[in-house]
Amino acid sequence: MSKPNNPLEPLERAQEESYFHRQDQKLIEQLREKMARQESAEAIKAETGLTDDALIAKLAGLGVKKETIPVLHLVPLLQVAWADGEIQAGERELLLEAAETTGVTGEARAALEGMLEKRPSNEYFDAALSFIHHMVAALPAGEGEKAKANLVDLAWRVADASGGVFGLWGRVDADEKAALREIARKLTNEKGDAADKLLGKL
Repeated sequence: MSKPNNPLEPLERAQEESYFHRQDQKLIEQLREKMARQESAEAIKAETGLTDDALIAKLAGLGVKKETIPVLHLVPLLQVAWADGEIQAGERELLLEAAETTGVTGEARAALEGMLEKRPSNEYFDAALSFIHHMVAALPAGEGEKAKANLVDLAWRVADASGGVFGLWGRVDADEKAALREIARKLTNEKGDAADKLLGKL
């Protein structure tokens, strides 16, 4: 006795094939993303000389590419600017001025402008600060201290640009001060006197 025909069999078979096709496409996309992250990680390492593979992998996983490495040096300024939940006109102006001065162009400039519109994640902020700490640590002692001091001073200027008049100090709010403390702590890689000395003005 022959098996009765199932009128729904063609539909069921089509749905099954569609499901497996979607799964295949998903796996292919995941593989492409993994390969892209690996390529970015290798490019970051070659471009910067950074040897911390875990940090390199984290940066690549956060979307950092060789072309957007220059914007990482401005991320502490972005962190301070976003501390109160929005970027003020004066803060934006200083950030764009810093980008111009440091030669942040092309994809890096586009990435910066995107981060002026949408706040980066805390994970991105942390990874960028770790990256800067490694880069500064590789400099001769005097140059490293000067680079950290310059960065924190510029971060202060960004925080100070959020309000007030005549460029006077004292208008940096509590959230911005907290961000500045975090930046100083990460740059010195320690708590207490070293971070406080770097900040000075708090």
